[in-house]
Amino acid sequence: MFYLTSCAQNTYDYSFENAMLECFYQNHTDNNIDVKTIINNVENLLIQHEILLDNSGDSYIRVIKNIRDQNDLIINPTLLKEIFLIENIPSNIICQNSDFLSGLDTSDVVDSKFNHIIAIFNSIQGINDISPTFIAGEILKVFNASDFENDFYRTIGLVVFSNLIKMNDFESGLARSLPTPHTEKPFEIEEQNIFVVLINRDNKVLANGEIIEVTELKEIAKKFIQETSDKTEIDLPQIGKQMTSKGIISLQNDKATSYEFYILVQNELLKAYNEIRNMYSQRFFNSSYNNLDVEKQNTIRNLVPQRISEAEPKKE
Repeated sequence: MFYLTSCAQNTYDYSFENAMLECFYQNHTDNNIDVKTIINNVENLLIQHEILLDNSGDSYIRVIKNIRDQNDLIINPTLLKEIFLIENIPSNIICQNSDFLSGLDTSDVVDSKFNHIIAIFNSIQGINDISPTFIAGEILKVFNASDFENDFYRTIGLVVFSNLIKMNDFESGLARSLPTPHTEKPFEIEEQNIFVVLINRDNKVLANGEIIEVTELKEIAKKFIQETSDKTEIDLPQIGKQMTSKGIISLQNDKATSYEFYILVQNELLKAYNEIRNMYSQRFFNSSYNNLDVEKQNTIRNLVPQRISEAEPKKE
Protein backbone atom coordinates (compact mmCIF):
# COMPACT_ATOMS: atom_id res chain seq x y z
CA MET A 1 0.00 0.00 0.00
CA PHE A 2 2.81 2.42 0.89
CA TYR A 3 5.58 0.86 -1.20
CA LEU A 4 8.07 3.44 -2.48
CA THR A 5 10.66 2.38 -5.02
CA SER A 6 13.07 5.07 -3.90
CA CYS A 7 13.07 3.71 -0.35
CA ALA A 8 14.92 0.62 -1.51
CA GLN A 9 17.83 2.67 -2.80
CA ASN A 10 20.99 2.40 -0.74
CA THR A 11 22.14 5.85 -1.88
CA TYR A 12 19.12 7.80 -0.63
CA ASP A 13 20.49 11.29 0.12
CA TYR A 14 17.65 12.92 2.13
CA SER A 15 17.97 16.12 0.09
CA PHE A 16 14.21 16.73 0.17
CA GLU A 17 14.02 16.07 3.92
CA ASN A 18 17.01 18.30 4.63
CA ALA A 19 15.37 21.16 2.74
CA MET A 20 12.11 20.59 4.65
CA LEU A 21 14.03 20.64 7.93
CA GLU A 22 15.70 23.95 7.14
CA CYS A 23 12.29 25.42 6.31
CA PHE A 24 10.93 24.04 9.61
CA TYR A 25 13.85 25.61 11.51
CA GLN A 26 13.28 28.95 9.79
CA ASN A 27 9.57 28.91 10.67
CA HIS A 28 10.48 28.74 14.35
CA THR A 29 13.36 31.22 14.12
CA ASP A 30 10.93 33.73 12.62
CA ASN A 31 8.81 33.28 15.77
CA ASN A 32 11.78 33.61 18.15
CA ILE A 33 11.72 29.92 19.04
CA ASP A 34 14.99 28.00 19.31
CA VAL A 35 13.51 24.72 18.10
CA LYS A 36 16.91 22.99 17.72
CA THR A 37 17.57 23.43 21.44
CA ILE A 38 14.05 22.29 22.28
CA ILE A 39 14.45 19.09 20.24
CA ASN A 40 17.84 18.38 21.82
CA ASN A 41 16.35 18.91 25.29
CA VAL A 42 13.59 16.39 24.51
CA GLU A 43 16.13 13.83 23.31
CA ASN A 44 18.35 14.33 26.37
CA LEU A 45 15.35 13.94 28.66
CA LEU A 46 14.27 10.70 26.98
CA ILE A 47 17.82 9.34 27.26
CA GLN A 48 17.97 10.37 30.92
CA HIS A 49 14.76 8.42 31.61
CA GLU A 50 15.95 5.47 29.49
CA ILE A 51 13.16 5.71 26.92
CA LEU A 52 15.99 6.12 24.42
CA LEU A 53 19.18 4.22 25.17
CA ASP A 54 21.22 6.82 23.28
CA ASN A 55 20.89 9.08 20.23
CA SER A 56 21.57 6.35 17.67
CA GLY A 57 19.12 5.35 14.94
CA ASP A 58 18.99 1.85 16.41
CA SER A 59 17.70 3.30 19.67
CA TYR A 60 14.90 5.14 17.86
CA ILE A 61 13.86 1.96 16.03
CA ARG A 62 13.82 0.11 19.36
CA VAL A 63 11.37 2.65 20.81
CA ILE A 64 9.13 2.51 17.74
CA LYS A 65 9.03 -1.29 17.96
CA ASN A 66 8.06 -1.00 21.63
CA ILE A 67 5.24 1.37 20.69
CA ARG A 68 4.08 -1.05 18.00
CA ASP A 69 4.04 -3.95 20.46
CA GLN A 70 2.68 -2.10 23.51
CA ASN A 71 0.46 0.51 21.81
CA ASP A 72 2.02 3.21 23.99
CA LEU A 73 5.16 4.40 25.76
CA ILE A 74 5.71 3.22 29.31
CA ILE A 75 6.62 6.36 31.25
CA ASN A 76 6.96 7.46 34.86
CA PRO A 77 5.32 10.49 36.52
CA THR A 78 8.62 12.37 36.74
CA LEU A 79 9.15 12.17 32.99
CA LEU A 80 5.57 13.33 32.40
CA LYS A 81 6.13 16.34 34.63
CA GLU A 82 9.47 17.21 33.04
CA ILE A 83 8.23 16.92 29.45
CA PHE A 84 5.50 19.46 30.23
CA LEU A 85 8.15 21.87 31.48
CA ILE A 86 9.75 21.97 28.03
CA GLU A 87 7.88 24.77 26.29
CA ASN A 88 7.13 24.96 22.57
CA ILE A 89 7.71 21.31 21.68
CA PRO A 90 6.42 21.29 18.09
CA SER A 91 3.28 19.27 17.38
CA ASN A 92 4.47 18.46 13.85
CA ILE A 93 7.39 19.08 11.51
CA ILE A 94 5.58 20.81 8.66
CA CYS A 95 7.16 23.49 6.49
CA GLN A 96 4.85 26.51 6.32
CA ASN A 97 6.81 28.66 3.86
CA SER A 98 4.59 29.12 0.82
CA ASP A 99 7.51 30.20 -1.39
CA PHE A 100 9.41 27.03 -0.53
CA LEU A 101 6.39 24.79 -1.05
CA SER A 102 5.43 26.41 -4.35
CA GLY A 103 8.93 25.76 -5.66
CA LEU A 104 8.80 22.03 -5.01
CA ASP A 105 8.82 19.61 -7.91
CA THR A 106 6.03 17.08 -7.45
CA SER A 107 8.47 14.29 -8.24
CA ASP A 108 10.65 15.40 -5.29
CA VAL A 109 7.78 14.63 -2.93
CA VAL A 110 6.76 11.39 -4.64
CA ASP A 111 10.32 10.07 -4.65
CA SER A 112 10.98 10.97 -1.01
CA LYS A 113 10.60 8.76 2.02
CA PHE A 114 8.56 11.59 3.52
CA ASN A 115 5.83 10.57 1.11
CA HIS A 116 5.32 7.56 3.37
CA ILE A 117 4.52 9.88 6.30
CA ILE A 118 1.92 11.63 4.14
CA ALA A 119 0.46 8.25 3.20
CA ILE A 120 0.17 7.23 6.85
CA PHE A 121 -1.89 10.28 7.75
CA ASN A 122 -4.02 9.96 4.64
CA SER A 123 -4.72 6.41 5.76
CA ILE A 124 -5.60 7.61 9.25
CA GLN A 125 -8.17 9.97 7.77
CA GLY A 126 -9.60 7.12 5.71
CA ILE A 127 -9.85 4.37 8.33
CA ASN A 128 -10.00 6.51 11.51
CA ASP A 129 -7.26 4.46 13.21
CA ILE A 130 -5.02 6.70 15.26
CA SER A 131 -3.63 3.97 17.50
CA PRO A 132 0.10 4.21 18.27
CA THR A 133 0.42 0.56 17.20
CA PHE A 134 -0.89 1.39 13.72
CA ILE A 135 1.37 4.44 13.27
CA ALA A 136 4.47 2.63 14.56
CA GLY A 137 3.78 -0.39 12.38
CA GLU A 138 3.44 1.73 9.25
CA ILE A 139 6.66 3.62 10.04
CA LEU A 140 8.56 0.35 10.43
CA LYS A 141 7.42 -0.82 7.00
CA VAL A 142 9.70 1.71 5.31
CA PHE A 143 12.03 3.37 7.81
CA ASN A 144 15.16 1.85 9.34
CA ALA A 145 17.88 2.85 11.79
CA SER A 146 19.81 4.77 9.13
CA ASP A 147 16.82 7.04 8.55
CA PHE A 148 16.80 8.09 12.20
CA GLU A 149 20.43 9.13 11.94
CA ASN A 150 19.06 11.94 9.75
CA ASP A 151 18.02 15.04 11.73
CA PHE A 152 14.67 15.35 9.93
CA TYR A 153 13.47 11.88 10.94
CA ARG A 154 15.15 12.16 14.33
CA THR A 155 13.01 15.26 14.90
CA ILE A 156 9.86 13.49 13.71
CA GLY A 157 10.63 10.65 16.13
CA LEU A 158 11.05 13.03 19.07
CA VAL A 159 7.85 14.88 18.18
CA VAL A 160 5.91 11.59 18.09
CA PHE A 161 7.45 10.36 21.35
CA SER A 162 6.77 13.61 23.22
CA ASN A 163 3.20 13.76 21.89
CA LEU A 164 2.53 10.23 23.06
CA ILE A 165 3.72 11.27 26.51
CA LYS A 166 1.49 14.36 26.38
CA MET A 167 -1.41 12.46 24.78
CA ASN A 168 -4.08 14.27 26.80
CA ASP A 169 -2.66 17.75 26.20
CA PHE A 170 -4.31 19.88 23.53
CA GLU A 171 -0.96 20.61 21.81
CA SER A 172 -0.35 16.94 20.97
CA GLY A 173 -1.50 17.34 17.40
CA LEU A 174 0.68 14.83 15.59
CA ALA A 175 -0.24 11.83 17.70
CA ARG A 176 -4.01 12.09 17.59
CA SER A 177 -6.91 12.25 15.18
CA LEU A 178 -9.05 15.27 14.50
CA PRO A 179 -11.55 15.80 17.31
CA THR A 180 -15.08 14.71 16.55
CA PRO A 181 -17.10 17.93 16.21
CA HIS A 182 -19.15 18.90 19.27
CA THR A 183 -18.80 15.65 21.22
CA GLU A 184 -17.50 17.25 24.40
CA LYS A 185 -19.84 18.67 27.01
CA PRO A 186 -20.39 22.41 26.45
CA PHE A 187 -19.10 24.76 29.14
CA GLU A 188 -20.37 28.20 30.14
CA ILE A 189 -18.42 31.39 29.44
CA GLU A 190 -19.37 35.00 28.68
CA GLU A 191 -20.04 35.49 24.97
CA GLN A 192 -17.55 38.36 24.58
CA ASN A 193 -14.80 36.09 25.88
CA ILE A 194 -15.26 33.38 23.23
CA PHE A 195 -13.32 33.51 20.00
CA VAL A 196 -14.66 30.79 17.73
CA VAL A 197 -12.34 29.45 15.03
CA LEU A 198 -14.17 27.07 12.71
CA ILE A 199 -12.58 25.03 9.93
CA ASN A 200 -15.23 23.94 7.44
CA ARG A 201 -15.27 20.92 5.14
CA ASP A 202 -13.57 22.94 2.38
CA ASN A 203 -10.64 23.85 4.68
CA LYS A 204 -11.76 27.45 4.97
CA VAL A 205 -11.21 29.29 8.25
CA LEU A 206 -14.05 31.24 9.85
CA ALA A 207 -13.12 33.54 12.73
CA ASN A 208 -16.26 34.46 14.66
CA GLY A 209 -18.26 33.77 11.51
CA GLU A 210 -16.10 35.66 9.00
CA ILE A 211 -14.00 33.84 6.40
CA ILE A 212 -10.32 34.76 6.70
CA GLU A 213 -7.00 33.56 5.32
CA VAL A 214 -5.10 31.28 7.67
CA THR A 215 -2.20 33.76 7.52
CA GLU A 216 -4.45 36.39 9.15
CA LEU A 217 -5.41 34.19 12.08
CA LYS A 218 -2.42 34.82 14.33
CA GLU A 219 -2.84 38.60 14.46
CA ILE A 220 -6.62 38.35 14.89
CA ALA A 221 -6.14 35.91 17.78
CA LYS A 222 -3.55 38.18 19.39
CA LYS A 223 -5.95 41.13 19.22
CA PHE A 224 -8.68 39.05 20.87
CA ILE A 225 -6.37 37.91 23.68
CA GLN A 226 -4.82 41.33 24.32
CA GLU A 227 -7.63 43.77 23.54
CA THR A 228 -11.10 42.35 22.92
CA SER A 229 -11.55 39.82 25.72
CA ASP A 230 -12.33 40.84 29.30
CA LYS A 231 -9.46 41.03 31.76
CA THR A 232 -9.06 40.02 35.39
CA GLU A 233 -6.39 41.09 37.89
CA ILE A 234 -3.95 38.53 39.27
CA ASP A 235 -0.95 38.87 41.58
CA LEU A 236 2.14 37.16 40.19
CA PRO A 237 5.60 36.48 41.63
CA GLN A 238 8.29 38.96 40.56
CA ILE A 239 5.97 41.20 38.52
CA GLY A 240 3.12 41.92 40.94
CA LYS A 241 -0.47 42.70 40.00
CA GLN A 242 -1.24 42.36 36.31
CA MET A 243 -4.29 42.06 34.07
CA THR A 244 -4.75 38.74 32.29
CA SER A 245 -7.22 37.77 29.58
CA LYS A 246 -10.35 35.82 30.43
CA GLY A 247 -10.72 34.86 26.78
CA ILE A 248 -10.85 31.35 25.42
CA ILE A 249 -10.35 30.23 21.82
CA SER A 250 -12.81 27.59 20.69
CA LEU A 251 -11.27 25.58 17.85
CA GLN A 252 -13.94 23.62 15.98
CA ASN A 253 -13.81 21.55 12.80
CA ASP A 254 -16.00 19.75 10.32
CA LYS A 255 -15.54 15.99 10.12
CA ALA A 256 -14.26 16.46 6.54
CA THR A 257 -11.51 18.91 7.58
CA SER A 258 -8.09 17.68 6.45
CA TYR A 259 -5.63 16.74 9.19
CA GLU A 260 -2.81 18.82 7.70
CA PHE A 261 -4.93 21.98 7.54
CA TYR A 262 -6.23 21.49 11.07
CA ILE A 263 -2.65 21.35 12.37
CA LEU A 264 -1.74 24.44 10.34
CA VAL A 265 -4.60 26.39 11.96
CA GLN A 266 -3.73 25.09 15.41
CA ASN A 267 -0.13 26.21 14.96
CA GLU A 268 -1.19 29.75 14.06
CA LEU A 269 -3.09 29.96 17.34
CA LEU A 270 -0.09 28.66 19.27
CA LYS A 271 2.10 31.27 17.56
CA ALA A 272 -0.23 33.98 18.83
CA TYR A 273 0.26 32.87 22.43
CA ASN A 274 4.01 32.41 21.93
CA GLU A 275 4.45 35.93 20.58
CA ILE A 276 2.48 37.47 23.45
CA ARG A 277 4.53 35.48 25.96
CA ASN A 278 7.74 36.65 24.34
CA MET A 279 6.52 40.24 24.43
CA TYR A 280 5.89 40.09 28.19
CA SER A 281 9.14 38.17 28.78
CA GLN A 282 11.06 41.00 27.14
CA ARG A 283 9.06 43.63 29.01
CA PHE A 284 9.48 42.17 32.50
CA PHE A 285 12.70 40.16 32.27
CA ASN A 286 14.52 41.58 29.22
CA SER A 287 14.80 38.09 27.71
CA SER A 288 12.95 35.78 25.37
CA TYR A 289 10.54 33.33 26.97
CA ASN A 290 12.64 30.27 26.07
CA ASN A 291 15.68 31.71 27.86
CA LEU A 292 13.87 32.32 31.15
CA ASP A 293 14.34 30.03 34.14
CA VAL A 294 11.46 27.77 35.18
CA GLU A 295 10.12 30.16 37.84
CA LYS A 296 9.97 33.11 35.44
CA GLN A 297 8.42 30.94 32.72
CA ASN A 298 5.70 29.91 35.17
CA THR A 299 5.01 33.58 35.87
CA ILE A 300 4.63 34.35 32.17
CA ARG A 301 2.47 31.24 31.62
CA ASN A 302 0.13 32.39 34.37
CA LEU A 303 -0.01 35.86 32.85
CA VAL A 304 -0.64 34.46 29.36
CA PRO A 305 -2.29 31.05 29.80
CA GLN A 306 -2.93 29.07 26.62
CA ARG A 307 -6.70 28.64 26.52
CA ILE A 308 -7.65 26.69 23.43
CA SER A 309 -10.60 24.34 23.69
CA GLU A 310 -11.98 21.79 21.29
CA ALA A 311 -15.25 21.75 23.21
CA GLU A 312 -18.14 23.97 22.16
CA PRO A 313 -18.61 26.81 24.68
CA LYS A 314 -22.10 27.49 25.96
CA LYS A 315 -22.77 31.21 25.88
CA GLU A 316 -24.25 32.76 29.00
